[in-house]
Amino acid sequence: MLDNDTSNNNNNNNWNPQKLSLNELKITLNGEDGVRSHIPALDEHWVRREKPFSSYLCQMASYGRLKSGAALEEWTHRANNCKKDFEFLLSLNQHEFWSYMVYEESAMAALVTFLQRANPFYRRESTNDDSSQTNTLYEELLNLVVRIILRLCTARESATEWMTQQQHSDLLYSNYLISIPLLFDIIIALGDENPQNFQLLREIFAVVLHLPADYMKDLREGLAFYENAFLSMQIQVENEGCEGAGGGAFLDADSTETPYDDVVLFALDCSHTLRVLMSLSGEVKNLLDIMEQLRLGQSIANFYDLTVPVLYRNIYTINPQAPSLRWLNEVRQQFLAVIRAIVQAQLEAGHGQQLVDLLQECLSAQSFVVDYQRHFPIKENIDLMLRRCPNIKNYKVDFILSGYEKALSNCTAGIMADEYDQDQDQEDDDDDDDDGFDEDDDEEGDNQPTENKTNSNDRDIDLEVTAVLDVLPDLGMGFIRRILSRYENSEQAIAAILDDNLPPDLAHSDRQEIYVPPDPQEQLQRQTGVKHYNVHDGDRYDILSQNQPQCIIKQGKGLPGAPRNAEQLLDDKRDLSQLKLRYQQYTLVEETTGPDSSAEYDDEYDDSYEALNAGQAPPVTLLRAKLQADASAANSAYEAQDAEEDDSGDDQGESSNDDEGASPKPQKRGMDFCENPEITRARYQQRQMAKYGQRAGGGGGGGGGQQSSVVGDRPKGQGQSQQTQRNRNQKEANKSSRANHNRKAGAAFKRSKGMLP
Repeated sequence: MLDNDTSNNNNNNNWNPQKLSLNELKITLNGEDGVRSHIPALDEHWVRREKPFSSYLCQMASYGRLKSGAALEEWTHRANNCKKDFEFLLSLNQHEFWSYMVYEESAMAALVTFLQRANPFYRRESTNDDSSQTNTLYEELLNLVVRIILRLCTARESATEWMTQQQHSDLLYSNYLISIPLLFDIIIALGDENPQNFQLLREIFAVVLHLPADYMKDLREGLAFYENAFLSMQIQVENEGCEGAGGGAFLDADSTETPYDDVVLFALDCSHTLRVLMSLSGEVKNLLDIMEQLRLGQSIANFYDLTVPVLYRNIYTINPQAPSLRWLNEVRQQFLAVIRAIVQAQLEAGHGQQLVDLLQECLSAQSFVVDYQRHFPIKENIDLMLRRCPNIKNYKVDFILSGYEKALSNCTAGIMADEYDQDQDQEDDDDDDDDGFDEDDDEEGDNQPTENKTNSNDRDIDLEVTAVLDVLPDLGMGFIRRILSRYENSEQAIAAILDDNLPPDLAHSDRQEIYVPPDPQEQLQRQTGVKHYNVHDGDRYDILSQNQPQCIIKQGKGLPGAPRNAEQLLDDKRDLSQLKLRYQQYTLVEETTGPDSSAEYDDEYDDSYEALNAGQAPPVTLLRAKLQADASAANSAYEAQDAEEDDSGDDQGESSNDDEGASPKPQKRGMDFCENPEITRARYQQRQMAKYGQRAGGGGGGGGGQQSSVVGDRPKGQGQSQQTQRNRNQKEANKSSRANHNRKAGAAFKRSKGMLP
């Protein structure tokens, strides 16, 4: 495996007597032809390995279970090959090691593949017979990988093998030897359960994130990715979880139990990564500022409230015994620990306003608020914040504190909170070492359901059962009622079911138990002592149990007031009499016989004035329409003139006004609903007299003046004038449009003049 390698030829360190850095060092080699060549220490020449590095396979067949049989033998073979490759890299000199890492792609690929497929630090249990051997081999591989990463983080190995900090930073960052995703993978591979592993994480993060490269900028982008990850998981849960949450496929698709397993695993990795990263906040500068700027705490609370309950319901509907339900419970615990770590960091840094904003915005996520307040009551944190930041508005603090306490009082019991207050001093000392909370203590507390302290009459059990069914529709109503009898409200029951922390007598009961409601007839029989057999017994129409039933008591044939036969039904004319009375009311006209009766309208309608101006009749043809328009314009001019005469108050009227002096003049025509037709006719006659003089007097008057234009001037054949002959011909030609043939036009003309009946 070490053929074609010259790593052991220069162990005497004579190739760098001047102790130059890696970028300045050049090594002199003698060729077979005796020619000496100077080759840079970091060069592709030192990569003489022909066989590529092996790729690592995942040890787990499915989450939490190791491979067995032929799959385990294959993994063992691959793991041994990877072990030899990693030992080979560690045995190289510095310039050869860096040359392989920079110029040999398979070397870095093998390292990245192992970290991506490594066993999570929180899932390393197995039940196989060969678990001891496989675990030993895996621990050796993990040890070699960590040593390679530590060597990548080391710029100075000895006095003759070293490089400048700038060159070290450029090699790591430009060649993607260490990246933010790689650091997150290291967190999942090592974890913080073992103090030694956690110390290694501290050293790696302290070196990498303090390099002059843009690792902090990449860290911000990596943390911003979690908001998109939460949204992606929410969409996949709503879309039946058809594809992998991380964008890839399952390692072993046949072993998955529900379509949501990959979503839960991805959420579990995210929660553990964020929790361990918050515990490394001392080595990661400005981590808290990045968290606050990205509002990552609010995103976690929203994911906790919107996605986790729906995810649990979907998984439980498919398989109530799926192990992903336990993983989802662990996700909840880890996310609560992340928010707890953020709050503690804000208190230590004195970010009071940011803490208030975080707690206030999380109030909209009621599920998160209830669980967080149950495990980590915020009262003492608020008191400590007020002592360190006295400028915080008191009304905001009171609003937050009351909101969290109210959510807890309406949802769960106060047992955990009481225990937390009693042991606060002891837990404060333990918070520095453990940011989370003990799962065993949590289970012991949750397995003690509180007795119902309120009166059962004050609770609406049916409403609470409906609330539980909205979240967990697969449960039976009988099972839900049994749980509600042990808890105070539906929220507490839902939390106990989701946490799988039911009492022993309820944990193993039938979850599909149906509920048979009590028979209301039996209850009524116990109350009244009367035994009924009708389905409507006891309702508001029951005459036996109601003194005044809301119904008509029918005796004999028909109903009271109804027709006795069909003939009587058809002869019923009451509806017609009602209609007749209704329309008679429209014919009633009030008659005034008092002294003001003259002001009432007296319909003395005279049709004689219609013939005085035939051109003003409604048009029948285009010619008549033009004539009517001309007449209307003339009438408007005369009406304007009359209005001016009325306003000026001139006592000098026309000669025709003397004849009509007895008739009263309207003083406020605009106030009348309808003008008096007598006044209209008088004004019309006045305009005709002013326009035509004596010719407007009609056919009944004599008098001199101009010759009359009527047709009947003289008997036919006795010297009629030419004008008379012309008028007679015109009458003969147009007689069909007048007289009785134009009553509608006449009526319309009268209405247009205000002469309404």
